[in-house]
Amino acid sequence: MNQIIAINNQTSLGELVTYFPAVTTRLNELHIDYCCQGDRTLEAVIEEGGLTADFVTELQNAYNDYLATPDKEIPVSELSDEDLIDLILEIHHQPERALLKELDQLLNKILLAHYDHDKDLVLMLHKNFSELKMELEEHFAKEEKELFPAMRKLDKTREERETIRLNILELEGDHDGAGDIIKYLIKETNDFTPPEFACPTMNVAYTKLHELADDVFLHVAKENSVLFKRYL
Repeated sequence: MNQIIAINNQTSLGELVTYFPAVTTRLNELHIDYCCQGDRTLEAVIEEGGLTADFVTELQNAYNDYLATPDKEIPVSELSDEDLIDLILEIHHQPERALLKELDQLLNKILLAHYDHDKDLVLMLHKNFSELKMELEEHFAKEEKELFPAMRKLDKTREERETIRLNILELEGDHDGAGDIIKYLIKETNDFTPPEFACPTMNVAYTKLHELADDVFLHVAKENSVLFKRYL
C-alpha cells in the first residue's frame, strides 16, 4: 500500500492525520477537529476556518520535512487490525486511564482549594471532567470486551461483520460525546490557560487536561478514520 500522500484541497483531515501524525500539533493550535470530523476536506476547513490557501502549501512543506526524518512513524493505515488494536490499547487506552485517575484526584483537590476563588470555574471543571471520565471508561470497556475481540476473530461471517458495524456506529456516537466535552473544556478554560490564582496543583491539572485532550483527539482519529472505516 502507498505510504505517501499528496496533500491538496481534497485531502481529508482523517487521511492527513493518518499519514502525517505529527500534524496534529498544528491542527490543535488552530482548533481544527480532525477526530470527529475527519471526513472534512482541507478545502472545507480553509473556508470554515477563515484560513488562506497557503495553508495547504504550509502542510505540504511540513509533510515533506516529516518524510525526510529517519524515525518517522509507519502510517497506521499500514497496520493489520490486530496490530492497530494492540497499538491503540498500548499508547491510548492505558495512558488515558492513567491520566483520568490522576486528574480525578487533582480536580477534587482544586474543587475544595479554589471554591472561594471561582466557584463557577471549579464546578464546571469537576462536572465536565466527571462526564468525560465516564464516557471514556465506558467506551474503553465496550471496545475491549466486545468490539476488539470481534475484530480479532479470523474468518468472520457476514452476521459477525454486521454486528461489528452496528457496534462501531454506537462507538462513533461515544466519540462525538467525548469530543464535545473536550471542546467545551477548551473554550471555557481559554485553551487550558490556568487563572491568575492557580496554585501548582491547578497548573498541573490544566497541563494534564491538555495532554488528555490531545491524546483523545489522536486516539479517536485512528479509530474513526482507519480502523472503523474497514467495517463501514
